[in-house]
Amino acid sequence: MTNPHASIALHPSSCTSCMLCVRECPDWCIDIEAHTEPDPDAPQYSNARRPALKNVLDSFTIDFSHCMWCGICIEVCPFDALYWSSDDIVAGTNRQQMIYGIDELAASLPSARRADGTAAPLIHEPPSGRRKK
Repeated sequence: MTNPHASIALHPSSCTSCMLCVRECPDWCIDIEAHTEPDPDAPQYSNARRPALKNVLDSFTIDFSHCMWCGICIEVCPFDALYWSSDDIVAGTNRQQMIYGIDELAASLPSARRADGTAAPLIHEPPSGRRKK
């Protein structure tokens, strides 16, 4: 039987780089890098003095050698981007191999579930647009 909380999965296109998971993590094992760029989907206002900007995720890493599996990052994510996954983390022989990036975290999406038990979106699916309550 697989462990329902074996790893953490990330749906990259749902992440808005809000940094809540980084700030709330008690182990400081999450690192996010992002940049801003103009948002072409934002409404245009005639009196706007500057263009609307959005955050674009450049890198998202979790250092599982420090993670204590508390799930706070999953609970505080307001945009439904982080999930528990039943895929096992493969421990490496050195510390660098325990740092998982976007590709490795997204690879766990097929076995990931929301807190209500529904399946997480797959990597090719658009963001759910769900905001947690």
